[in-house]
Amino acid sequence: MNLTGKTVVVYGAGISGLCAAQLVRDHGGRAIVYDDNPTKHHSTSCTSVFNDCDIVVVSPGVPCGNAHVLDARLEGKQVLSELELASQFCAAEQIAVTGTNGKTTTVMLIDHILKYAHIPSHAVGNIGAAFSSIADKLDAMEVAVIEASSFQLEGARLFSPDIAVMLNISPDHLDRHGNMQRYIGAKANIFLNQSASDTAIYNADDREVAALEAVMVARKVPFSISRPVDGAYISSGFVCYKGMPVVETEELDFAGRELENVLAAVAVAAEKGISFYTLAAALHTFKRPDFRRKACGRVRGVNFFNDSKATNVSAAVSAAESMEGDTVMILGGADRGEDLDALFASLPGAVKGAVVTGENAEKMISAAKERGFLNISKSPDIFDACADAADMAEELGCVNVLFSPSSKSYDNYTSYAERGRAFDAAVERLSRGK
Repeated sequence: MNLTGKTVVVYGAGISGLCAAQLVRDHGGRAIVYDDNPTKHHSTSCTSVFNDCDIVVVSPGVPCGNAHVLDARLEGKQVLSELELASQFCAAEQIAVTGTNGKTTTVMLIDHILKYAHIPSHAVGNIGAAFSSIADKLDAMEVAVIEASSFQLEGARLFSPDIAVMLNISPDHLDRHGNMQRYIGAKANIFLNQSASDTAIYNADDREVAALEAVMVARKVPFSISRPVDGAYISSGFVCYKGMPVVETEELDFAGRELENVLAAVAVAAEKGISFYTLAAALHTFKRPDFRRKACGRVRGVNFFNDSKATNVSAAVSAAESMEGDTVMILGGADRGEDLDALFASLPGAVKGAVVTGENAEKMISAAKERGFLNISKSPDIFDACADAADMAEELGCVNVLFSPSSKSYDNYTSYAERGRAFDAAVERLSRGK
């Protein structure tokens, strides 16, 4: 892409927007950063900049239906996402991972395996560092492993990763996308511009994902936790790839639907020619990221797990299914219209009780009782919820407390990470008897 002499409006003054602006300047373009918040403007506060530009680069926080974005498209201007702008200047192999749940863990797994195999790898995108901050600094011998959210993929027209991974699709971010079909359409953009020489790795067990096979032009590599497929799957207690065992599932810190993340990473590594011996050794040394069903202590004979990243119903159910032994859950958070009936209809039998807290606590209780789930109580905050869950676990003879809210954090916290740190502090306080 030639930006020399071009005027580029970067819409959104967050980290990805500022990195995109610098990328534009480094390649001869004139970058103007615009944000709806006038305190964040870096070059101008006048919306007329959209009239005089050649290209608009949209940050993830700006929806495709935004008036400035729509007007730019109607006027024939090129509109790019930050993700696809960065991809145009990246000489490295690009592996992109999307899905409603498990993106960060899978990206970290792939990145860890590649580094273990001495392949220079960089985890970027929604996981932390903006892709545009390093895209043009990578060479053809390196790999960019990109966590791609629906916000980043929503308007992508040029993005074409060498390997695209789709983990799963369940309702999420519908306040942004409007309906489920638009959300699926945003996710599907990860496949649409691939060629026959690329690779599409996808979850054959997920109905919405499997339905996208029809739009995949790239070579298809499925994975499944339920049956053998021509890719990665579970069989007789082993993770397998195309008929060959790779590693025993019991040796991994993953269980239930979490194994989908492992299968996706195994498929990527196998497609890159990494030996199964190296792959198994890398999986053994992987450390689970914070706030993703991570063990955070044992108090009064009960194991506590922090899964604050479970910001939707599907993630919470997946975490519950992965638990070994009877469990009390801590649920609740911001009220964003989650399908709470589906939550209590889907929880495994090992979940014997729940403590709820947060903005949607009363709706949680109502949905639970409608489903005959009666061992449920309400706590005023996360600290009391932690203590109350420990009491309930003792009463019911449960060995685990799982904090997996199934809800976003914005009622009381700025992010799932802040909420996760609060839960860690609550467990620590409980362990000290306070």
